[in-house]
Amino acid sequence: MKICVQFGVSSFGFSVVRGLLVIAIFFSAAGFSRAQGVKTLAEAEGKLMFYAAFNATDTKTLTDGFKQLYPKIDATFYRATDAQLMERILTEGRAGRNLADVVMSTSFYGHNLKKRGFFAVYDSPERKFYRDGYKDPQATWTSIYTNYAAFGFNTRNVPKTSIPKSHADLLKPEWKGNIGIDSRAYEWFGTMVKAMGDEKGLAYMRELAKNVQLRNGRTILSQLVAAGEFMGAVSAYSQTFEQMKPAGAPVEWVYLSPVFANIHPIGLSAKAPHPNAGKLFVDFVLSKRGQELVRGMNRIPDRTDTPPEQARFIEGVKPAFAPSEVLENFEGYAKTFHEIFGGR
Repeated sequence: MKICVQFGVSSFGFSVVRGLLVIAIFFSAAGFSRAQGVKTLAEAEGKLMFYAAFNATDTKTLTDGFKQLYPKIDATFYRATDAQLMERILTEGRAGRNLADVVMSTSFYGHNLKKRGFFAVYDSPERKFYRDGYKDPQATWTSIYTNYAAFGFNTRNVPKTSIPKSHADLLKPEWKGNIGIDSRAYEWFGTMVKAMGDEKGLAYMRELAKNVQLRNGRTILSQLVAAGEFMGAVSAYSQTFEQMKPAGAPVEWVYLSPVFANIHPIGLSAKAPHPNAGKLFVDFVLSKRGQELVRGMNRIPDRTDTPPEQARFIEGVKPAFAPSEVLENFEGYAKTFHEIFGGR
C-alpha cells in the first residue's frame, strides 16, 4: 500500500511538471512566432525613420547597429535638440505629414509627446528589464539612458574636509559665490523642490541662491569648475565630470540625495509610416545589445542587466524623477526659478 501511494504521488507530480513544461514551450513558441512576424512585416516595410535628441554620432551608432542586425531595413535618422525635435513633430502633424516611426527625447518633451497622443502603446518584451520610473506604466515609452545630477567640484580648491555630504552643506558661507548652476535648470529645480517638500524646498532654494552664480549650459559649468572659476557646480551631470578626468582635469563629483534623474524616453509613433520597423527598432534599442551601444557612448544605460562602465554611476542612487506636476506646470516652475536665482 505504501509503495502504491508513493507511485501515485510521483505520477501526479510528473504530470504537473509536464503540463508546466508544455505551457512554457507554448508561450516561448508564441513569443518567437510574434517576433518573427514583426520582423517579416518590418522587412516588407523596408524603411525606418528615427527622430533623436542625440548628437549625430550617437544617433548613427544606433541606426548602424540596427542595420547590421536587419540589413533589409533602410534605417535613417533626423537629430536635433529636444525643443527643435518637438517643433518639427508638431509642424509635421499640422501638415498631416507624420514622418517619424520612433522618437527619443528628454523627460519634459517625452511627457508632452505622450500627452498629445503622439506615442503609441507598445509593450516591448524588453521592457521587463527596466525598473519602475524608467518606463511608462501605460507602455508608451521606456527610458534608454539617464543623466544623474551631481555636485562636481575642483579638487585643487576644495579640501576633502569641505566636500559636501548633503544639499544643506551647500548653504555654508564658504561656498558663497563659488557655486555654478545652469541658468535653465528648470526640471532639476522643480524636481528638487517637490522631493524636499514645497515649503522646505523653496526655502532651501532661496538660501542656495545666495551662494550661486548662473551660467548657460551644463557642459560649460563643468568646464568652469575644471578651470577653477567655480569651486563647484550643481545641476550638472556625473558623467560629464567623469569624462574630463582622463585629460587631467582637476574635478571630482558626489551625489547628494535625492539625485535628480533626467531620463530619455523612446517611443513608437502612433502614426508611424513603418510601425513594424518601429517596433523592431524599439526592441533593438532596449535590448542588451542596443544598451551596450548606449554604454559605449559614455552614457548610463537604464537596462538592469547592462550596468554602466563604472558602478559608482548608479550605486546607492535614490533617483528623483520629474513628477507630472512639474512637467504640467513647467512655465510656472521656470518663472519661480528666475524669481529666486535671477537671469532669464
